[in-house]
Amino acid sequence: MKKLTITIILLALVSLGLKAQSATNAKITNIPQESVYLHYNESFLFSGEHLLYKFYSLDNVNRKLSSISKMGYVALVDKDGNTVFKHKVRLTGGTGYGNFFVPTSVPTGSYRLLGYSEWMKNFGKEHYFQSDIHIVNPYQTTPESYLEKPVDSLLPIVSNKSTLVPLNTNVAEVNSAFVSLSIDKPTAGKRERVLLNISGIDDAANNGSYAISVRKIDSFTAPAQIPSEMFYKKFLKKGSTGVKAGNNAKIPELRGETITGVIVNKETKLPVKDLRVSLSLPGDMYLFKVANTDSEGRFRFILNREYDNASAAIQVLSSDWDLYEVNMDDEIIDAKGMEFADFVLTKGMKDYMLEKSIQNQIENAFQEVKADSIVPADHEQPFYRKFATVYDLDDYTRFNSIQETIVEVVDQVAIRKLDNGDQVFEVRPEIGYTDASLLPMVFVDGLFIKRHQDFMDYSAKKIKTISFARDKVILGSQLFQGIISFKTIEGGFYDDFYTPHIVNVELFKPQSKKEYFTQVYDEKGNQDRIPDFRHQLLWVPNLDISGGEKEIMFYTSDVAGEYELVLEGFTSTGKPVSIKKQIVVN
Repeated sequence: MKKLTITIILLALVSLGLKAQSATNAKITNIPQESVYLHYNESFLFSGEHLLYKFYSLDNVNRKLSSISKMGYVALVDKDGNTVFKHKVRLTGGTGYGNFFVPTSVPTGSYRLLGYSEWMKNFGKEHYFQSDIHIVNPYQTTPESYLEKPVDSLLPIVSNKSTLVPLNTNVAEVNSAFVSLSIDKPTAGKRERVLLNISGIDDAANNGSYAISVRKIDSFTAPAQIPSEMFYKKFLKKGSTGVKAGNNAKIPELRGETITGVIVNKETKLPVKDLRVSLSLPGDMYLFKVANTDSEGRFRFILNREYDNASAAIQVLSSDWDLYEVNMDDEIIDAKGMEFADFVLTKGMKDYMLEKSIQNQIENAFQEVKADSIVPADHEQPFYRKFATVYDLDDYTRFNSIQETIVEVVDQVAIRKLDNGDQVFEVRPEIGYTDASLLPMVFVDGLFIKRHQDFMDYSAKKIKTISFARDKVILGSQLFQGIISFKTIEGGFYDDFYTPHIVNVELFKPQSKKEYFTQVYDEKGNQDRIPDFRHQLLWVPNLDISGGEKEIMFYTSDVAGEYELVLEGFTSTGKPVSIKKQIVVN
């Protein structure tokens, strides 16, 4: 009965694969186009500061937060097409967030901030979210193109660059019809508490997604930012796709993060179809995937769980693995045709740049006591990490070899020799006979071991536990007889293990979720002696007002001046919310 069930499942998987292949070669007409909106804290940044952003993906048909893409992408590029950074952001309900610390290696210049999804690549970069970012690096020699030119009274001055001039810091207040925000004190002293009260007018507003920023207004003009209301009116256009999902089409990341590549023959460099390939993310919370190459030799892994790994192992699951070459996809952003808003630094900025640079250096020197905290990944346990039997080898007599340990200690697991002389593990099924053609899924510290012989000479005295499950399991189109997991005492097997059929790749990992630092001054005076030159007083990327009213507290810093409070986002019915207010610190 079990064998019949497995056969039916395999036939169903083949049928689904054929249907998917057919759908891939037809027009995708039912998936709406998407638009991306980025709310970010600042468009005029110095080295040593953070670019903080909130990512919103919207469905162009119903004009609400999108459930299509589960991953978003944020990048910063320069005029030469060089990528300063590229982030992958995990989306929940169409939103996500991240940050980028501007290092001293990034030169002064004009940059373009991009936001997009994998699905949006089909429609051209002109559909991406694009906005100007200016960066000033006082620690490098400023390129002459960004310096004020000496005036020759005999020649006319011709320039298409904007000169950074002193800014009128009187911020025009902007209110929303859907969300109200009040400040208990629009004028505050240094290191003084400020309270915000935020509430929506109805359930749709209270269940929306918002971000809020409070930041000092720079003394000089910065590139204009697009409020969500303007984005909604001018850039969120209705439409659905008629794009053909042929060989070059990008498929939306509907179920999670995708990792893709192509397998070619080493000699001919031609793509190879119908090859099984595995992806192994080792570690305590390991993940494992199996995929098949299509007619173009392409494979596609879908990771719908969070993970901590930075590296992964890819293996071709065939005996002639050495005939093939694995190439991972690596996107290069084309900046051709993008417009960049240039600027000119004047001599009048010298004192301001010096003062702000000193403040940034002091803040970064005390970063250890003001650090953001990483939110641990939410590790949902897959079926292949669940075991019915666990042997802790410290409870038994220790043997030198794995073979002796399996024979003398572990019941229902065996080792047999193949015709070619290689040894393989064997897990006896709960019911029925042992199928010699099926091997178990074997992991060592979370690393999938395709060729069991590679592990047979490992010292059993370095192994902590042996766990196994006896049921047949299917992953992708691959069938296994049981699962065995070896956990070593040190836990770092992947770092030292080498075999030629494993291709090690560095993952383009999604941004980690964070709890951003919020300065608090208490009555005990614990932070009184620590310098406070924060220009960013508050950043809350996931503002939750679902309770109907939300109170947020923050403290001002030692930097006097005008601060801009900006709240952006969308209600659950897709209505844009833009609020802007000013706070003065004396």
